[in-house]
Amino acid sequence: MRSTTRLRGMTWDHPRGIDALRAGSDEFERLTGVAIDWTARPLREFEDTSVVELAARYDLVALDHPFIGDAVAAGALMPLDTVLLPAELAERADDSAGPSNSSYHWKGRQWGGAVDAACMVSAHRAGAVDPAGIPGRWDAVAAFARRCGRESVLLAANPTHLWGTVLSLCEAVSNTAVGPRDGWRRSGDGRPDWWGDGGIEPAVLDEAVDRALRLLPLCAPESLRSDPITVLERLARSGDPAMYTPLVFGYITYARPGARGELVAFSDAPRVGDDPVGTLTGGVGLAVSAHADSGREAAAFVRFVTSAKVQGGLSHDAGGQAGRRSVWTDEDVNAQVTHFYRDTLATMDRSFLRPRSPGYPSYQRAAADALHRGVLNGVGRREIVAELGKLWRVHVQA
Repeated sequence: MRSTTRLRGMTWDHPRGIDALRAGSDEFERLTGVAIDWTARPLREFEDTSVVELAARYDLVALDHPFIGDAVAAGALMPLDTVLLPAELAERADDSAGPSNSSYHWKGRQWGGAVDAACMVSAHRAGAVDPAGIPGRWDAVAAFARRCGRESVLLAANPTHLWGTVLSLCEAVSNTAVGPRDGWRRSGDGRPDWWGDGGIEPAVLDEAVDRALRLLPLCAPESLRSDPITVLERLARSGDPAMYTPLVFGYITYARPGARGELVAFSDAPRVGDDPVGTLTGGVGLAVSAHADSGREAAAFVRFVTSAKVQGGLSHDAGGQAGRRSVWTDEDVNAQVTHFYRDTLATMDRSFLRPRSPGYPSYQRAAADALHRGVLNGVGRREIVAELGKLWRVHVQA
């Protein structure tokens, strides 16, 4: 009888985060004899917990791309290019939904595989809002709120996600300032042109914060306590006054008929000017701990679960959200998820990366808290912008 190698994996506890990985690991065990015991942590911990700390305890770690710099500097991760063949790495890069695959490429090496791709998009309860009335521009969001009532608009605006909204607004206003983009001007590490080594351009950040400050009074007050799951659960609840959000991370779970009470329909993010716009890249990468006793087996699972066959097959069937562009453009797959992928692909393709420099995760936490606290306390935008710039200089090793 074949002996079983057991690995330990850490992911996050939403069905989108755990179900597809468990389905993939069950099939992987059947094929290879390598079993994976998964632990799932809440979204807040997924967004904030040090990957260095997790890599000391788990063989496989699901992570957000800004954690890469700290983790690599600490020697916490195994580079996947030591196990995956160059052709396998190139094929994944060519079939990436937006910059998902490249978000885990850092300092010339591949540190994770894109098991899930996401960005910030719009969402509404299907049937509660006429699709023709969904705001395509930020100015129309205000008109929608005034017409339908403040309680109808719910924004994920807890500290972490208010920060994501402001960053996405930075891209929207910058896109207008420079006119039509050829490739949406990105630096070599995937950051937008308004986010240099000295931090975010103050003029861009000032306008984005100003727009956020004008947006929040038009949204339900509980927005400031809400994360994406809170928002989408309410949009999926029949009779809830909340029916629309202008910006939230896309979750395929809510676009699956029967998965929740009511279907949630997703669409591209609002823009400021005439051109389509990208937003903050999210999603999930799967990395291998440098401390794993069975690192090659762990990397083999990353290879398996990031394959096009698995992502468009058993992972999709289990509720996963693909990192592969070929899945995002598959008509049969789209028909099963209320065209979730098709209706947000333009935003996904244009989405941007946050810095992965050492120190960025601590900056993000500090900046998000300062922004949120400033909103709650009625601090002016200039003071908020100045504080965000100061925190960058304190935390980030550019």
